[in-house]
Amino acid sequence: MRIGFVIPVDKLNYQPFRNQPLGVLYLLTILREEFGNNVDSTLIDLRGVEGKYIAYHIPEKDIYFYSAAISDWPEAKSTVGKLREIYPRAKHIAGGPYVELFTEEALDVFDSISIGYGEENIKHMIADEMRSALKKLYRQQAPVDINAYPFPSRSFLPKSAVAMSGLLSKEYSKLIGTNVLFSRGCPFNCHFCANLTKGTPQYRSSELIKEEILYLKREYGIQALAMKDDQSIPVNKAIACKSLQAVAETGIKWRGQSRANGISLDMIKLARAAGCVEIAVGIESVCQKSLDIINKRIDFQHARQYLKNLKNEGIYTRLLLIIGLPGEPKDIAARTIEFIKETEPTTVLLSLLCPLPGTELFNNPARFGIKLKKDVPFEKYTTAFGRFDENEKPALVFEYEKTTPFGESMSNEEILDNYNIVQKYLRENKLNNY
Repeated sequence: MRIGFVIPVDKLNYQPFRNQPLGVLYLLTILREEFGNNVDSTLIDLRGVEGKYIAYHIPEKDIYFYSAAISDWPEAKSTVGKLREIYPRAKHIAGGPYVELFTEEALDVFDSISIGYGEENIKHMIADEMRSALKKLYRQQAPVDINAYPFPSRSFLPKSAVAMSGLLSKEYSKLIGTNVLFSRGCPFNCHFCANLTKGTPQYRSSELIKEEILYLKREYGIQALAMKDDQSIPVNKAIACKSLQAVAETGIKWRGQSRANGISLDMIKLARAAGCVEIAVGIESVCQKSLDIINKRIDFQHARQYLKNLKNEGIYTRLLLIIGLPGEPKDIAARTIEFIKETEPTTVLLSLLCPLPGTELFNNPARFGIKLKKDVPFEKYTTAFGRFDENEKPALVFEYEKTTPFGESMSNEEILDNYNIVQKYLRENKLNNY
């Protein structure tokens, strides 16, 4: 059985090859382990391909798999239509955020869809199709043990799409690096976050972490890692110690992301000793009121101290901020710039608030005094602007009621002015790289 997993064009990403499709590689690895020579599984990588030429890059398969993110839906739907004309006997199967959130629409487009965790669903789908009994919907809600499955093989990609320089900052920028993911899930429920894998996190065992890193060093000459976990330094100290010790034993340099609260100084020191050279910290706002409204569950003063602790230990910081949050004061731009000057992050990723599908902001906008604009396609739902052209004009897909549950709001013009003021400061001080 010939299986192709279609990776979308990823036209919203300035550098699409910096992020390997780890989830897809993980599922392909599971299929190869489960079915061996009974399946021929390949990755159909469309990243960087011009949209009108997509069909010319897709060879004939018996089954095409898709993982549809919100912004990828129009492309996925169009691709299925084109391939049905060219390869009418092929089956099309999908999972991913769009399928999870808009199930009925997905059922109209695909022959079968996967809801929930994919490890077991995908095995059942292939087994059923082999006996001509593919069902329309597969649902796996209960979490699976991620340590029961192998780490993702990178052999489905050419080496040039796995190993590259420029993933780390400053003096580490020339190291050959790649991406890894050692956990699943986030215990927090921030109202702006579209992550569907909320709940108790699962972490790869220290043995599997070490095994994967050594594999990447041996097969691809990897010297650096960009960890894509929600918490590269887990808040759970016992888990953090085991994970960081495993990384330390490989001698790798790495960057990751962590919470702004709950990470003790000794954990920072352990991360540094384990090769950590940069941490992204999602503070989101310098306004405690806004942090409370979006259920960020961090204390701004503690977050400020955490940034200082990272800097004192010689770890570069990447500050993640959002403009346009409910409850922001009129002087949010000035206060944000003042905070950036004080904490001196290495880089800053400034986002514009967007109530993404699947978030509490999208599901219950009136709770925040938000009115979503009608007839705005989801591919316009984005938080980042100026990646391809620094003169790109930012835009909001919503507006606030004049009076919200949290007080008087700002107009869209005021929000965009604040965003542009901070973004201008970041550009002038070379702090906003992508």
